[in-house]
Amino acid sequence: MDPTRALVLARQHLYQPWQQGLAGLIANLGALQLDAIQVICRAHHHQLYNRLPRYQESALASAEQRREIFEYWSHAAAYLPMSSYRFARIRMDRIREGQRHWFEKNAKLCRFVLDRVRAEGPLKASDFVKAKGGWWQWSDEKKALEQLFHEGELMVSHRDGFQKVFDLPERLLPSSVETCRASDLDYGRHLVHCFMASQGLGRVEEIAYLRRGDGPLVKAAVAAMRQSGELVEKAGELMLASDAQHEPPPAPRKVRLLSPFDPLVLQRKRLNRLFGFDYQLECYLPEAKRRYGYFGLPILYGDALVGVTDLKADRPAGVLRVKALHWQQKPGAALEASFHKALKDFARFHQLPEVAFV
Repeated sequence: MDPTRALVLARQHLYQPWQQGLAGLIANLGALQLDAIQVICRAHHHQLYNRLPRYQESALASAEQRREIFEYWSHAAAYLPMSSYRFARIRMDRIREGQRHWFEKNAKLCRFVLDRVRAEGPLKASDFVKAKGGWWQWSDEKKALEQLFHEGELMVSHRDGFQKVFDLPERLLPSSVETCRASDLDYGRHLVHCFMASQGLGRVEEIAYLRRGDGPLVKAAVAAMRQSGELVEKAGELMLASDAQHEPPPAPRKVRLLSPFDPLVLQRKRLNRLFGFDYQLECYLPEAKRRYGYFGLPILYGDALVGVTDLKADRPAGVLRVKALHWQQKPGAALEASFHKALKDFARFHQLPEVAFV
């Protein structure tokens, strides 16, 4: 068993289910990425299914309603623990001060939208008169709502279907939440600690992955933490000094079907470096260029990624369809048996009575 992989898998809680609640798990992962693609289920539910015993999709909305978590931007759209609000303030302030997210700010329309939410309470984009056209076919009002959300002037109260419902932060934030912006050094240390808590080990560029403007803060935090002895480097990998002293538990030989957005596989170069697994989500590629299929799920078995399966939930027929299955090597009987059990369990979670190979 590779000790590097064992540490990463132990931190990911894919084999040792998380026992301290949904909000605690999101805090341990640092963020829970959202995604709108629903070939099987949305990515955030898939990630929680693999880590929480007896997870039900309603639990995520309940945690948001209790204000244990909130929606904002991490490396991508994500749920964050409420304790991370003061760190999110750094990005909010950058956007407010002029850093562009997706489009130019329309200050007049933003004031209009904000005034309506202030006067009327929680609103979503469809509550406004829609303008024609726009970026990604968004209305101008939708753009204004998103701009205010990224600036921190609005928060997401909840989602109606998959539509964001926006409200003022002062009406949503618990009184116990620290709202003062964290210092740059504290923020950098936070990013390092979150990464090590969920990934076990890595490199500076991996900690700062997809975090615009955060690279220098991560580098400064790593330097400070190495000087203090909190971080050490072992075989070219940064890790917490406490982890360097202990042998991680071996990963059991059980199959886990991973979301393409799972934090274990999200960084493709890192995945190839640590697990020797060359993978990408191919739904954005033309069909002729796909190797694995439209929505291929990596197959984890023990400490190895052993294949990819392209699945689709056919809800009208009540069937989880296996459209394609690609093994890295010919599987043995134990792997095949564990894979079929994982398929049945996954289908049961989605209330699909049958599994069918296309």
